[in-house]
Parts: sequence; structure tokens; C-alpha cells
Amino acid sequence: MDIVINPSSEVPIYSQIVTQISSQIINGTLKPGEKLPAIRQISNQLRISVIPVKMAWEELDKQGFIKTVAGSGTFVNILKKSEIQEKIEEKVVNLAKKICHEAKKNGISKEHLIKSLEEQWEIDI
Repeated sequence: MDIVINPSSEVPIYSQIVTQISSQIINGTLKPGEKLPAIRQISNQLRISVIPVKMAWEELDKQGFIKTVAGSGTFVNILKKSEIQEKIEEKVVNLAKKICHEAKKNGISKEHLIKSLEEQWEIDI
């Protein structure tokens, strides 16, 4: 498990953790049933308070990515392919919302945004 925190980011630390862990679960880096390190261990490793790690674990549990078993630890949830696809689509829709908000805030027209998206779609990323 690899987590990189950017303390100067506008994104809260717990949210950075949620994004990175959920991405690692979706792309298969973290395997279903895999045991995750303890909250205190992660906070020590990242040199941060336990609070944002605890908040991240609560959010990941709420989203269905992890499951905590009392006395045993926290594990990557076993998700069906359809559940993984649903989470990927949800992630993309959330990114689209952020892009639209940023475009509107900065006066970029819908037509220009759509044209830019179409151009990006054609680029082999």
C-alpha cells in the first residue's frame, strides 16, 4: 500500500488517503481480503495525526471499499465486478462535476469544454 500526502494541497489529508486507497482497490493493487495496516501504523508512517486516517477509514468503510472486523483488523472488501464498475463510473462522474464547476467558475463555455473533452478522448492516454 502506497500513500503520498501533499500537506500543501487544498484537498484535506483524509480525502487524499480515501482517493489513493480507493484507487488502489479499484485497480487491483490492493487485493480483496487483504489486511490493511492499523490506523496508528499508517499515521506514524505518514507522520500525521491518527484523526485523518481514522476519518479516511470511516469514509472508505461507508463507501464499501473496506470492512473492519473487531479484534481482527481492517480488510479490503470483496467487491463484485459490477460493484467495481459502479465505483469507477461514480469516480468519473465526480471528476466531471469538478471539471464543469471549474470551467463555469473560470468562464469557459460549455462548447469549449466539450470540444476539449472530445480532443482529449482522441488522444491515446
